[in-house]
Parts: sequence; C-alpha cells; structure tokens
Amino acid sequence: MVFDIAKARKMMEEQGIDCTLATSRENVYYSSGSDIETISSLKRLAAIFLPIEGDPVFGVHANEKVTARNSTWIKDMRVYEGGEWEPLKGIDFVASVLKEKGMEKATIGLELFDVPGLCLDHLRKLLPSASFVDCKSIFDKIRSVKTSEELKLLSEANMQTAKAITVAFEMARPGDTERQIGRNMMDLVVEYGSDIVAFIVLGAGKNIHETHHVPTDYKIKKGDLLHTDFGGWFQGYQTDISRMAVVGKPNSTQVKAYDIAVGAEWATADAMYSGATVMDVHNAVKAFYESKGQEYKRAFIGHSIGIGCHEFPFLGPAHGEWVLEPNMFFEIEPSCTIGDARIHTEDSFVTGKEKAKNVSEYRDISELQVIR
Repeated sequence: MVFDIAKARKMMEEQGIDCTLATSRENVYYSSGSDIETISSLKRLAAIFLPIEGDPVFGVHANEKVTARNSTWIKDMRVYEGGEWEPLKGIDFVASVLKEKGMEKATIGLELFDVPGLCLDHLRKLLPSASFVDCKSIFDKIRSVKTSEELKLLSEANMQTAKAITVAFEMARPGDTERQIGRNMMDLVVEYGSDIVAFIVLGAGKNIHETHHVPTDYKIKKGDLLHTDFGGWFQGYQTDISRMAVVGKPNSTQVKAYDIAVGAEWATADAMYSGATVMDVHNAVKAFYESKGQEYKRAFIGHSIGIGCHEFPFLGPAHGEWVLEPNMFFEIEPSCTIGDARIHTEDSFVTGKEKAKNVSEYRDISELQVIR
C-alpha cells in the first residue's frame, strides 16, 4: 500500500477536517489501490471516505465492484446504484455514508476542484449543518514524495519512454510522415512495457511551433526540426518525455537554441537539492537564461509526476514556498526559441541531498539527434 494514512490523518487534524473524501481518479487510485477508469471516462462517482478515526470506506458503482474488490486493501466496500445518467444518486449515497458515520455537523474535506458544482450544492442541501473545505493539499503533499517502489517504477518507465522516442527517431527517414513516426513510437513504448499510450505530440517543420501538435501526413525533409512530447501508462503511473531531432546536419541557430535548452535543464537540476525552495530553483533558472541573453517568462520550468501527469509542486513562482525533499520525482522541461528554431526538451529527475539526478537519459542529450 502506497497511501500513508497516518500522515493524512495528521494533516487532517492540523486543518480541522473530520472526514476526507477522495473522488478524483488519481486520488481514489492512490488511496485505495484500485484504478477506476470510469471516474474519468464517464464521470462516474467513486469515493474513498477517510474519517479522522475508524476504518475507511470505499464506495463504487455496481459495475466496478469486482475491479475494486480485486485490487483494494480497504475492507469496507459499499456499492451504490445510479450513475452518470443520474449523478445526484451518487451524492445521495455519499450523504448516507457520512450520516452513518455521524458526520452531519462535521467538517468534510472534498476535492473541490474535482466535484461538480451541482453535486456540491446537492450535498450541502442533504447535510446543511456540515462544513465543506478543500482537501486537495493533503493529497498533493503526500503524493509529492515518492516511495522507493514508486521511484523504481517511474524511473524505469520514463527511461523506456525515452528509449521508444530515440529508437523511433533512429528508424525515421526523410519522406516519412509525422503519423508514421508517431505510430512507430507508440508501438515501441508498448513493446517496452507501457500498458497503453497516454498521449502523443509530434510535429516537424513549421508544426513544431504548435505546442500540442497531433501527428499528420506531413513528410519530413532536410533541415526540419522534429519535436515530440510523449507519454505512456505504466501500472497506473504516467510518463512524460520530450525530445528533439533534426533531419540532416543542424544549422548554427538550431544548435544554439538546443544547447541553451539543455543547459537550462542541467541548471535546473543543479538547483534542486534538499532544503531548497521552488523559488530558489526558479531564480536559478531565470539567472541561467539571462546569462545567455534570453528573457525568461515561463510560469514553470517543470512539474512533479506520478499517477497524474501534472502533479504538485510545479517548479515556478506559484509554488515558490514549497521546500524540496529527497525522493521527489520531477519532469524538467526547458525551452528556447531563436528565429525559426523552437526547442523543447523534457527529462525525469529525482531529488536527493544534492542536485537532482537524471533518470531518463537513454541517449546523451547533449547533442541533437540527427535523422539521416
């Protein structure tokens, strides 16, 4: 079991929360061990009830009871009827469990970013004397530091994702389409251990300027830069790697932009030591870009990753006070644009007592990969 109940309850006590409900797919999975896919695909409710005292309760739709029972450690599992076609029936169920637990006048922690407004209004009507507060910070904080098992899984998964990208670029030839290269990449990442592809961004030529370009029938040609941002699902955890390549010998502008982006990646890692704040990291990155004559205005240079693709903290001013600890897992993704050369790279790093360690460098990233 990954979920640290004792730590969660300590944070609940500090925030005055009597019962916490996990309802997002990520936090239901993290706290129960059950990946209920229909939470995201069908907006179908599943909920983990964690009271400050007593055993937790796992509530799922009837169609998910076998999946849940086969994968969760939680003994008290409840099944409700209704679904996305009758969304308030799920809220009726939530209220009934809270009433059973004596929570009619309690302070309830909800994922307020996740719960639809109509459902929250209905829950407030059913429990008019209860107070509802956001509990997202509890899950964010616990999930930000990985267990040894999570670090092993994420490190291997991101390395295999980087391998799939590298090999797909090695297979590519002038005249191949973005779609062909992307198909090879997707096939390879599954061959290398991914359960399914999470997402693929791949563009060449002028298409690299579209941040999230979907592969098309554009044929790559000499002088083109290629950009991919690519990830898979490995045992419920996501990967997120970005790479660049060039068709034929790169020009001086492409090399300069690439060198700055990779340099920014290492400058970020050097600043990510235990005890540093996110703002310390941001300031170091900003100083690096300015030393290269580049303006730095990005909201963040990277983000944590795990069950979710974008997890807290983000490496930018919005999370500036967050203090880094050992065993945090980040994707560092610098960029640099000079003229028509737009570069974006992304690698996985694990924090320690000193600078962060790159765990996804399948191929030496100091040189731009060439397609011949």
